[in-house]
Amino acid sequence: RGLVRAIGVSNFTAAHLRQLKEDGASVMPMVNQIEVHPLYVPRETIDFCRTHKILIEAYAPLGGGPASNVGKASGGEVDGTKLLLTDPSVQKIAKDVGRTAAQVVLRWGLQQDFLVIPRSSNAARIRENSEIFDFTLSDDQMRRIADLASREGQKFCWNPSSIA
Repeated sequence: RGLVRAIGVSNFTAAHLRQLKEDGASVMPMVNQIEVHPLYVPRETIDFCRTHKILIEAYAPLGGGPASNVGKASGGEVDGTKLLLTDPSVQKIAKDVGRTAAQVVLRWGLQQDFLVIPRSSNAARIRENSEIFDFTLSDDQMRRIADLASREGQKFCWNPSSIA
């Protein structure tokens, strides 16, 4: 009836999106909100979304903290944010560009053409997280950050892959 102009989905994998298309959806999502950070880059889903012009909205772009699913399951011992932001490669790049590790990771997401949504209730961190538009990372720095996923491949939040 033309009432819906745009839809968004959350946690859809490439398989879910393919099924949606095969089922004859007349309106494909414009946005897919998924967990994406340098320690977890779901390449197949990202590639499908890009091919079909679906924007990736990256939640947990700084890794899943102690309140993530994995963090809760470990009693708070696994902190993906701490793991990511203290990584020596990220620390070195942050030092080289004169920014914080969080700014570097968020900038990496922007340069990947992701819509990044960091979560914080701390006013200073919110301000810091917004100061990522006046610098860029070099191709080498982007590659070094991207290499973290191939080494780690750690998902911290809910895993939708078992949903048919």
